[in-house]
Amino acid sequence: MRQEGFWDKMNEQKKNRITEEFKDVWETAGGYTYPEAAHNSEQWEALQAKISSRNLRVTHRPLLTRKWFLAAATVALVAGFAAVIYSNFAGRHVEPLVATTGTGEVKILTLPDGSEVTLNSNSRLAYDAEFSNHNRHIVLSGQAYFEVKKNELLPFVVQSTHMNVTVIGTGFNVTDYKYEDPAVEVSHGRVQVDAEGQRTTLTKNMMARVRNGKLFSNTADAACRWQEGKLIFKGAQLNEISVVMKNRFGKGLVWQNAADKNRVFTGSFEPGTSPQFILNTLNTALGLKMTLK
Repeated sequence: MRQEGFWDKMNEQKKNRITEEFKDVWETAGGYTYPEAAHNSEQWEALQAKISSRNLRVTHRPLLTRKWFLAAATVALVAGFAAVIYSNFAGRHVEPLVATTGTGEVKILTLPDGSEVTLNSNSRLAYDAEFSNHNRHIVLSGQAYFEVKKNELLPFVVQSTHMNVTVIGTGFNVTDYKYEDPAVEVSHGRVQVDAEGQRTTLTKNMMARVRNGKLFSNTADAACRWQEGKLIFKGAQLNEISVVMKNRFGKGLVWQNAADKNRVFTGSFEPGTSPQFILNTLNTALGLKMTLK
């Protein structure tokens, strides 16, 4: 009887010790909070590191006890990890969908809501995986032409470095390249443009541009335009054309005389036209010997 009482007492101590260690793991896993913006892999590593810091020791336990403990600890970890997944889902943390174009490349994209985008070269477009379900928000760098499906409940928003453009359904072009005036041109419909703390509304054949910290709007008469893939120059100076070509093709114009940069050109080029063809056309039309660099 004395021997049985001894083992009963020992077993009770083991159970209490195991219970306390299991509780330790459970509280660590279940009570751990995760930054909403972190990725699941980072959260898992953080959770493991925090549990390891509690110095839980099970390596010298009898086989059956260790198995029971590890199984219980696994349940706690799974429960904690499930909380991470739920937290991410509830917070709608999803990676954006991204489309990019290289030098001289143009892509035509159909968005989940049925809207179509013509993305010009050296440009980047990103949108949420929940696009068309909860929002219609686009982040743009470079240049793109949009044909937007009408949806009065979910306005279509294009955000670039210098502007926000909000529409319901329309066709418009957004330009926001380095060294070019950020601009919006409307082919049909109605858009709202916000930039530099100012706001303007555009309708068919109107455009807005940002210059020297101010937002201007007028009729669409820009010297350098891009519409549905076509490059259009109207009385454009060569220094303006050079910037446009460098943004889209990675190469600008090099003239022999400094005064040549003020020469003007009017003409248009179809989608897919090579920079060399544009250069040859400019040289022929203006009697110059420019090169590309």
